Amino acid sequence: MLAEPKTSVIRGDRKQLTSKYTDGSEMIEEYDVVTDALLLRKRRSKNALGGYSDWVIEVGTEAPSRNLDRALIVEASGSPIVVRQDTKDNYVIRIRNLPYPREVFAVTVERPEGDAVGKIVVRTSNRKYFKRLDIPDLERANVPLDSASLSYSVQLQTLIIQYKKPLPVLTAEAAARKERAAMPSKRIDDNTSDCKQQ
Repeated sequence: MLAEPKTSVIRGDRKQLTSKYTDGSEMIEEYDVVTDALLLRKRRSKNALGGYSDWVIEVGTEAPSRNLDRALIVEASGSPIVVRQDTKDNYVIRIRNLPYPREVFAVTVERPEGDAVGKIVVRTSNRKYFKRLDIPDLERANVPLDSASLSYSVQLQTLIIQYKKPLPVLTAEAAARKERAAMPSKRIDDNTSDCKQQ
């Protein structure tokens, strides 16, 4: 539940919406100004001591941080990378740097005990890769995964998983699009500084 109204600003070619919730968590979403396509969604929550957790990216990517004070170990550039890039009708998850043909992969829906929504599980027959994936949007809406809505393909060393959005999600997204269109947005120029020189 929202603790305060969403704020909206436009930076360059992106419309950024910030939402703060009653449990102290925050969500930032960035949309393309022209197409209204979701480019980035990230969330963070408050911990027991009142501080914020690190941002968790649900959709899209951000430039990786090269702050060596925070991260002394960095993944190799050839490691598999999971990126979610949704379309209007599908959740799309891309796993890059997987140099295997389609027949090596098994992509299934599994529902562990106590998990009402389920997970998408990726396995390879050569036992080189295993990953459990969730779709936080469906968990928030409490809509269980259905294997009939799941499909996958392989292109250019990338496993592309598509999951068709269910009707309740499509309805909610259409309402959110109308809300975004009606929301006033302040344009911010990144080149101008708020600091005034004396």
